[in-house]
Amino acid sequence: MNQSGRGSTGFRHRLHGTFVAGEMAMALVLLVGAGLMVRTLAALWRVNPGFNPSHAITFTLSLAATPSTSSVETRTRLRYFDEKMRSIPGVQAVSVTLGSRPMIHDSSLPFWIEGEPKPANDNDMHQAMFYLVEAGFQQAMGITLRRGRFVTAQDNENAPVVIDIDDSFARTYFPDQDPIGRRVNLTQFNVQPEIVGVVGHVKQWGLDADPKGAIQAQFFYPFMQLPEKVMPLAAKAVAVVLRTQGNPTAVMGRVRETVKEIDPREVVYNVQTMNDVVTTSFAPRRLTMILLTVFAAMALSLACVGIYSVISYFVGQRTQEIGIRMALGAQRSDILQLVLGEGTKMALVGAAIGIVASLGLTRLMAQQLFGVGAHDPLTYTSVPALLILVSIAACYIPAMRAVRVDPMTSLVANDSYHD
Repeated sequence: MNQSGRGSTGFRHRLHGTFVAGEMAMALVLLVGAGLMVRTLAALWRVNPGFNPSHAITFTLSLAATPSTSSVETRTRLRYFDEKMRSIPGVQAVSVTLGSRPMIHDSSLPFWIEGEPKPANDNDMHQAMFYLVEAGFQQAMGITLRRGRFVTAQDNENAPVVIDIDDSFARTYFPDQDPIGRRVNLTQFNVQPEIVGVVGHVKQWGLDADPKGAIQAQFFYPFMQLPEKVMPLAAKAVAVVLRTQGNPTAVMGRVRETVKEIDPREVVYNVQTMNDVVTTSFAPRRLTMILLTVFAAMALSLACVGIYSVISYFVGQRTQEIGIRMALGAQRSDILQLVLGEGTKMALVGAAIGIVASLGLTRLMAQQLFGVGAHDPLTYTSVPALLILVSIAACYIPAMRAVRVDPMTSLVANDSYHD
C-alpha cells in the first residue's frame, strides 16, 4: 500500500513536470518569435529612408477650382499659397507636390533616353517613379543632393524643362557616365527635360527590401512646368509637404486658418507627419511583435506558476527525505541544489523542446523578418537563458522552504508515520 502510494505520487510528479515542460516550450517558442520581431523593428528603424521624417508633415489641399479655371490661375493660386505658408511662424520650407509621395502614393511614367532608338510603344519604354515638386521640396523632405542642383523657383513655365534624378536612376541608365546635361523623353508630357541634378534614393515602398519587380528609378519634375494639358489635373487638389522648426502638428491650426483666409472653400485633409508615415509602413510587423510578446508573457507566467506548483509539491512530498538528509549531514546548499536542480531539469527539457519547435515557427515567419536571420544565434541563446533564469526564480520560494526544514521534526513525523 505504501509502495503503491509512493509510486502514484512519483507518477503525478512526472506528469505535472511533463505538463510544465510543455508550458515552458510554448513560452520559449513565443519568446523567440517576439525576440526576432523586436530585432526586426530595431533594424528597420536604423534604415535610412532617403529623407528626414523628423519635423516634416504632409497633407492634401482641396482647391476651389471650376471647369473654367485656367493653368495660369492655378499656378497663381499655388504660388500665393506657398507665400502664405512660408509666412507662418515655425514653417521652414513648403512644397506642393503630386505624383508619388514616399510610402503614401506611387505614380510612374514611361520614358526613353535621348540618343537611344525610340521604343515602339510605352510598354517597351523604361519606367520611373515621378514626383512633381517645387523648389522647397528638397528642404521640406530632407532629401540629399548628390551633385548638380535641385529644382528652383526659376524653373517655371517660361523656362526650359528640367528634372532631377535619383542615384538609382543614374546607376541604372547612366552607368560610368555623368547624367547631368543629358535629356530624357517623357512621351506622356511630350517634353524632353534636361537632367540638372542627382539626389539620394528615396525609399518609396517602405523601409525594408522593395517588392520584387518594384520600380526603383525616380525623377523629380518641376510642378510649375507641368504641360498645359496636364495642369488642369492639379487644379482641384494637391498634396503639400511642410518642414517646421518644432512639432509639425503644432502649426496645423495656423495652416488651416491661413487656408481659410485664402479661400473659405479650400479644405485641408489627410494630415500625416512623416514620422507617422514611416511608422505605419511597418505597422503589421509591430502588431505581430505586440501579439507575440503578449502571448509569450502569458505563457511564461503560466509556466512560472506551473513550475512553482510542481516544486512546491515536490518539496511537500519529500519533506521527510529532506529532513533525513540534513540529519545525516547534508548542508543547506545541498538541499537547495536538489530542489533547484529539479526545477532546472524541467526548464531544460522545456527549452530543448521549445528550440526545436521554434525552428519550425521561424521558417514560417521568415518573410516578416528584416536585418536578422530566422535562426539568429543571439535570440536562440538569450531567450532560453532568460527562460531558465525565470524558472530558477520561480523555484526560489519552495527551495527556501526546503532548506528551513527542521531535521528533528521531520524524523519524529517519519517515526510516527511508521508506527
